Amino acid sequence: MSYQLSRRSLLKGAGVAMPLPYLNLMAKSQGSAAQKKRFVALFKPNGVHPPTWAINDGKENDYEMSALMRPLQHHKKDILIMDNIGNKHQASHHGWNFLCGNNRPKGASVDQVIADKIGQDTSVRSLELTTEGIFTNQPDCSYISYDSKGRFIPRESDPQLVFDKLFRSPMSSASKRKEMSSILDGVRDNTAHLKRRVGKEDAQTLDEYYTIVRETEKKLALAAKGKQSSIDTSKFKRPGASSNLDQQVTAMLDIMALALWTDTTRVSTYMLGNDNSRLVFDFLGVDEQHHWLSHFFRNFSIGNITKLNKINYWHMQKYAYFMDKLKSFKDGNDTLLDNTLVFYGSSMGHSDTHAGSRIPAVFGGGKNIVKTGRYVNHAQAQDPRGLHMALLKQYGIEADNFQGYKHTMSGLTDSQYEHYKTKQYVKFIKEENGLIKLQGNLRQSPNIDTPRLHLMKVDNAKSVKIEVAFKNFNSVNLAYYCTRDVYIEAKGKNENGHWMITEITKIEELK
Repeated sequence: MSYQLSRRSLLKGAGVAMPLPYLNLMAKSQGSAAQKKRFVALFKPNGVHPPTWAINDGKENDYEMSALMRPLQHHKKDILIMDNIGNKHQASHHGWNFLCGNNRPKGASVDQVIADKIGQDTSVRSLELTTEGIFTNQPDCSYISYDSKGRFIPRESDPQLVFDKLFRSPMSSASKRKEMSSILDGVRDNTAHLKRRVGKEDAQTLDEYYTIVRETEKKLALAAKGKQSSIDTSKFKRPGASSNLDQQVTAMLDIMALALWTDTTRVSTYMLGNDNSRLVFDFLGVDEQHHWLSHFFRNFSIGNITKLNKINYWHMQKYAYFMDKLKSFKDGNDTLLDNTLVFYGSSMGHSDTHAGSRIPAVFGGGKNIVKTGRYVNHAQAQDPRGLHMALLKQYGIEADNFQGYKHTMSGLTDSQYEHYKTKQYVKFIKEENGLIKLQGNLRQSPNIDTPRLHLMKVDNAKSVKIEVAFKNFNSVNLAYYCTRDVYIEAKGKNENGHWMITEITKIEELK
């Protein structure tokens, strides 16, 4: 009789039960999780700085990453960037905008609908995670997942507790866990027994798996240890999660990857901060609260925008790290990334005005779920719930509506949509009676260290740079026009074909 191994198999011993990754041996058993679809949602708090986030003049299959998206450059073939998602409503700080749309949920969020479809036969139907506690003044800021009755679902924020929940038996006592230097100690006998029955490739997979688990435990121990001091700190008020935020987030992403790889869960959401996150990123050299910096018009300075973009850039680095992790794991004949769609986004676009338009929406991985390697910029603004409807369809869910919305957005798997096109017109700059007139496509400098600088390409000049004082920047709402075709009247100077605009007196979008 040939030896078979179920996908639901666990290694057990000494009060420990540990799920296994996908092995070739499991392909002979029914119910194998290879090729199973997974869904992950990574929530980015406090919106974005649009001029630094937006893609300029991008075509579906020919576009250049924006400054903030550069951590994903090596994943360009593995991502699908959606643009012009959202409408003109003021999003405010409501986490539900991300996975439910712009109204208070009347039913389950999109992740929970997907979990009902693909997560019922896993030990953890869905996994909800976060980096910080509940914002009690406005609890809606602290949740993105909602159940079938529109009630928010609690989240876990401690990587060690999540790790124990997923990979340690709940029957094991705390004292027993302390005696174990590694969960592998408790399954050593079963490990040797299993390795004698698998092939060489499966044995290598098991060795890799155990190594990763050990590395994850080491990271958790390092994050928990923190700074040591001879001072009695027992009476100190416990600081927020930001004291070890980088380690905390990295550990949680590692745990999520393991949970997906072992098929412990197929659906997970992770909030990188509350919707109005007050986290302080001191490890990046940023001492101000994220939320305060996100109001970059009201609290404007070059230094503040640079700090805000450091935070936004770090978020993208963590997204790229998670994709790297998933891509390193084998999943049948594919990688785990190929079968996991990672939705990265926010509840608002412009972080200062809380605009509900041009909400960040990037899909990483999931090449067996959506068509990646593209930039989809709809000519007309799309209701987020239309995007959610399209997601449900890709997971085999036929729904009449989602949160009361009945239309399915196109573009996730096809090119049957109207892509935004730059208007055809003469791009010029000239000076008449002391007034500079110019028209073209306005864009942000690609250099993340010069967030105040804007550029415009015209046909009759070597370069056009626009750098105005904040009062002028704010009064004409220059950020709103970024990536748009505009006509400008301004003051400035010309030096041998290189123009510098220092004050804008009029700006309007070309019709």
